Amino acid sequence: IEEALDCLTALRESVDELSLESEDRIELLTMNAWALSELGRHNEALDLLEPLVEDNPESARALATLGVVYSNAGDLEPACAALEEAARLDEKDETAIANLALVYERMRQYERSLELYEKAVDMGADIDWLLQRKAAVHTELGDLKSAKATLRRYLSLAPDDIGEWINLAILHSDDGEFDLAFQCYREAEKVAPDSGSLRLNWGVTAVRAGKLSQARQQLAYLDRLEPKGARRHLLRAFIAEEEEQFDAARSEYETALTRVKTEENGDIACALELYMDFASRQGDRARCESLFATAYAENACTVELCEAYREAQGEPVEQATWFSLAIEADYRPGLYEVPDRDQKPGDDFTRYMRNFQVIAADRDDALAIVMQIMSRMGEAGVSVREFVGSEPVKDSYIGIYEIDREALVYLPTPG
Repeated sequence: IEEALDCLTALRESVDELSLESEDRIELLTMNAWALSELGRHNEALDLLEPLVEDNPESARALATLGVVYSNAGDLEPACAALEEAARLDEKDETAIANLALVYERMRQYERSLELYEKAVDMGADIDWLLQRKAAVHTELGDLKSAKATLRRYLSLAPDDIGEWINLAILHSDDGEFDLAFQCYREAEKVAPDSGSLRLNWGVTAVRAGKLSQARQQLAYLDRLEPKGARRHLLRAFIAEEEEQFDAARSEYETALTRVKTEENGDIACALELYMDFASRQGDRARCESLFATAYAENACTVELCEAYREAQGEPVEQATWFSLAIEADYRPGLYEVPDRDQKPGDDFTRYMRNFQVIAADRDDALAIVMQIMSRMGEAGVSVREFVGSEPVKDSYIGIYEIDREALVYLPTPG
């Protein structure tokens, strides 16, 4: 992409853009903006695209690219608006429709996302990528049967995708279809026998299936592949809990947390999720609270971690509402930062905004949950920007649902 950007930049410098035909200029600038965005230079891409769209409001190409760049930058509402308009202007642009589906997925409007993914598939868009996304949406909607069927179709086209073989195995495991899960792990093993992720997930599934000898076999692989890694301790902990050696399990989880923090690419979210599940099952509310605080500090408050946390700390309810809130607070170190586009080099951040999702009885309850959590976590200057969305839920627990990893950091608006 860097080479492509260099070529595009050189081309722009060698021609008078204003002398180009309209379509040629749109083509050149949209390709340049796309390359910039792919390299994480979203603000520069927007500086090219926004005036281009203003001058060419009927250009589906310019609007579609603008939508993709907004999406890459995490600004989903304008991304949705731009892609909706692009799809209206060019109803045959399957790529714009697929990208619009992805934006709706990220906005958690899963029904609309699925509808658009299916439309894009029917129109002939890149089916491999779409099938992956469709499977993820089916999973979010709780339709595991469709998710598994979609992943099977995808893997028939991309049999070397070890990650999706593992995901399919986990879906089968969640449905208690352990033999099918093990078949998926064996397919993944053909592709990457030395994958630590494969061995950990295979071992966890084996424990759930009551096949401890198979779990220990996977542990032996991990001991050989990652002798100083965290995954071997996570699997040891899972096996120890199954054998009701709870103190040993707790010790292994503690070691895993220590190890994962020192690994260059360590997945602390996975370790925290598994440990939170264990602490929740043990009814260890104090440890759940401290693990949540660790996850908060590590920007790792995932759906899976928060679900276990809610089950330990929250009240079960038959009917409630899922709320999405945009929350502001004073800037602090440790955030996973996404700088605001107007930020200048050398500026000191003073505020940040991120998305919080909760399961609550009503809006007041949602606000109270978020404010209590942020107070416990030591945040200052907290205020609510807006309620982004809501949706009824059944048979859940009251409490935090997820906290976005990314935080927009910026200076306050003057006045």
